[in-house]
Amino acid sequence: MLSSRAARAAARGFAFPLCFPAALCCALLSCRAHAQEAVGAPIVVTASRSEQALGDALPSVTVITREDIETTQSRDLAELLGRQAGIEFARSGGQGAQTSLFLRGANSNQVLVLVDGVRLNSVLDGAANLGGIATDSIERIEIARGNLSSLYGSEAIGGVVQIFTRGGAHPGADALVEAGQGHTRDASLSATTMVADAILSASLGYRSQQAISAIDVAQVPFINPSLDGNWNRNGALRLEQHGATGDFSAWAWGNRNDTDWDDPFNSSPPTIPTSAATQIEHASLYGYGLSGAPRFGNSQIRLSASETHDNSVNVSNVPNDVSGSDNDNNQFFSHTRQIALQDTTTLAPGIDATAGWEHLDQYGASTSYDPSGNNQLTEFSRQVNSFWMGTNGRLGSQQWQLNVRHDRYSDFGSATTGLIGWGWWFDPSWKLTAQASTAFRAPSFNDLYYPLYGNPALQPERARSEELGLRWAQGSASASAALFRNRVSDLIQSLAPSYVATNVGHAAMDGAELQAAATMGSLRLGGSLSLDRPRDLDTGLPLVRRASYSARVSAGYVHGAWSASADLQRTGARNDYQILSGALVQLPAYDLARLALQYAVSSRLQLHLRMENLFNASYQLVDGYNTLPRMIIGGIEAKL
Repeated sequence: MLSSRAARAAARGFAFPLCFPAALCCALLSCRAHAQEAVGAPIVVTASRSEQALGDALPSVTVITREDIETTQSRDLAELLGRQAGIEFARSGGQGAQTSLFLRGANSNQVLVLVDGVRLNSVLDGAANLGGIATDSIERIEIARGNLSSLYGSEAIGGVVQIFTRGGAHPGADALVEAGQGHTRDASLSATTMVADAILSASLGYRSQQAISAIDVAQVPFINPSLDGNWNRNGALRLEQHGATGDFSAWAWGNRNDTDWDDPFNSSPPTIPTSAATQIEHASLYGYGLSGAPRFGNSQIRLSASETHDNSVNVSNVPNDVSGSDNDNNQFFSHTRQIALQDTTTLAPGIDATAGWEHLDQYGASTSYDPSGNNQLTEFSRQVNSFWMGTNGRLGSQQWQLNVRHDRYSDFGSATTGLIGWGWWFDPSWKLTAQASTAFRAPSFNDLYYPLYGNPALQPERARSEELGLRWAQGSASASAALFRNRVSDLIQSLAPSYVATNVGHAAMDGAELQAAATMGSLRLGGSLSLDRPRDLDTGLPLVRRASYSARVSAGYVHGAWSASADLQRTGARNDYQILSGALVQLPAYDLARLALQYAVSSRLQLHLRMENLFNASYQLVDGYNTLPRMIIGGIEAKL
């Protein structure tokens, strides 16, 4: 039975799905990037690992620009991604808390996240740690949906999210300060300057918030009821040079995230009441690298070297609690070195061929891996060598993409994946697409080596998918529809009574996505509808924390010195595990609305105001964990 709060949340928006299809048919659109296909189409690289116009990409791709981020005043990466078609996220509490990202129903460890072409997924659990990433240092995001292991290897079952750090084409600086409810404090500074004929860009950001207690006291009465805070610092530095003979870039970025969290299973001693027990996670996520891409006739060869780190330490005021011993209860360290070489050759106008090699050194260490249980830091490592090749192009009304990749791991063996895609422009405004592909996910170190439950004999998870799409674009309007079918076998699961990880699971993710876009003068309208059926094929049950549908509408308007952006989304009911008992429960559907306003005092000074959760919806993304109430935040931005 639903709680009264959950029942109210379910009742508030029951009519929304009924009116949404009509709005979608009227060409309301969710992402300005689609409209840009017809007017100055942006260049994307994620869908094929080579530059192509957005309208020429065969996989479904969404581009989020820096202008989109600023117009919508989106400060949190997970929330920004959660407003895109086919994407959901689940967060255990407020800003900075542990976050899972689902793309087309795939698990978080089946979605590959890249930063400037470098893998962000942790080798420990296979997922990218997105909970504490702010948008301050982000220039652009490309979301490519569907199986793309034939381009990127492990984890790219649901798709690839690629983040590009801040850069700039013209010298200048920008400063932003915000404050609001929930002890919210935001500040950021970015600057671009010329160094000889190269561009140097830098950005810094700070965010803090202390708005809610992570866990609902009504569901866990003995939990610490105090407000849980988050403190985030981030920055990026980029030096790049572009010329007729090639490109060069060097970059570094970092993110430090300190977050309070509550443990519902913390067994505190009599000297520390359970309600006073506190934990804090100190997490750091950072990377650096360089790349060069000289041109030789019709070929461009890109060589890159990079390194990423994902580290966290959990500290508790409860000695000898269930999560560890003393005060440094758990330590987690993930480290990846990556070297890649790729050649892209233009065989004929509009036809490219690519081939590449990549080497990864992956290291993972944790106190949880200590087989003696003495909380000693224990390390594992592996090496990965990968080769891939492919071609994409267009002749007349016909378009294609072919890719094949082979990945060899030092710990479990190898995996070979492929993709075949086809597009037909049967009218200048209409394109029909079809795609079939295979993908895999390598076992994480948690899967392989966790004491008592890990299994070094594990094989990778395997996936195959098919997709059919239809796209239309004319002037400043566009629309697209996609039907997809994804089957995953050899899923790694830990089943009773032993709970040892084994390759026994089977899952299916079937669905459809509808998107539309139109710009009419100063007015932008938008919408998307995602219909998903992610389920466990062995039990028939829906996969947890994933809804069967989500619908979004948005509007943007500019008039003189004023601009406004509004979003409304409806997300369906989802299954989850009850926070204490682990029994299967259903989280009700919910509606979210947000509004962002800007007023230009001058060409260099703007006032900002945004309202998150405009109608103060009460809902949960993870059972037992609170979400943010209505938040009103204002600020000022100066362009220097």
